[in-house]
Amino acid sequence: MNEKFLVGKVALVTGAGSGFGREMAIAFASKGANLVLNDINLESIEETRNIILKSYKVDILLIKADISVFNQVKEMRKEVFERFDNIFILVNNAGVRLGTFSLVTKEEGYNKVMDVNVKGAWNVTKAFYRKMSKQDFKPIAGKIINIASCAGTECGANPYIGIYSVSKAALISFTKLWALELGSSNITVNAICPGLFLTPMYKNNPEFIREFMKRRNVRLPIDRIGEAKQVADVALFLASPASDYITGQNIILDGGMTISINKL
Repeated sequence: MNEKFLVGKVALVTGAGSGFGREMAIAFASKGANLVLNDINLESIEETRNIILKSYKVDILLIKADISVFNQVKEMRKEVFERFDNIFILVNNAGVRLGTFSLVTKEEGYNKVMDVNVKGAWNVTKAFYRKMSKQDFKPIAGKIINIASCAGTECGANPYIGIYSVSKAALISFTKLWALELGSSNITVNAICPGLFLTPMYKNNPEFIREFMKRRNVRLPIDRIGEAKQVADVALFLASPASDYITGQNIILDGGMTISINKL
């Protein structure tokens, strides 16, 4: 495989200001991709850009936009194609979490989680898929990667983060639907489902994660908390030619957590 297999290609990453988004952006840049970094926090993506440019000579466009608002996503699309002629990798990564049981969640909290995690990914995909389908790359015109969560899987559904679990289950379902809808356009669509990782969502705090595991009676067969770079490595595989015949799949990356629930 060509070491710089993303040269001449552009990767758009939502929620690129920290955590998985930042690590994926770094990984794509390492393979030659130019980047569109999106977040609602401009300072965070400026920091991501500065980290990348210390090591890689790539073109980076920063776009502050709320992906839950379609007009802002349309404006983002306009800015992207004024600068670049393609989006080969589209990563729906931006997400928010709410730590309450689903039936006690207030409407405001429900709307916020669903608007970002589900509607936001739908908005971005809807805005970019037509252009992606007309791109001249062979054999795959473009690739969509959805960052879901083990909380959205059957074994990982978590009542302590009920609406978040529902939102990620919906994103997994969208992954399969979009793979069916876009396959004839030579666009692959896959999801990554991380388990427990050191990210801002878990306060970058291993003690917080261990307490969370204790409350849920969760154990890890591979007894290590994940690091964001491991998710970026899987995303890089999905961005590579090695995955060109993979679509509609949900890759669970959790150290064995979901298979161990109620077994260890």
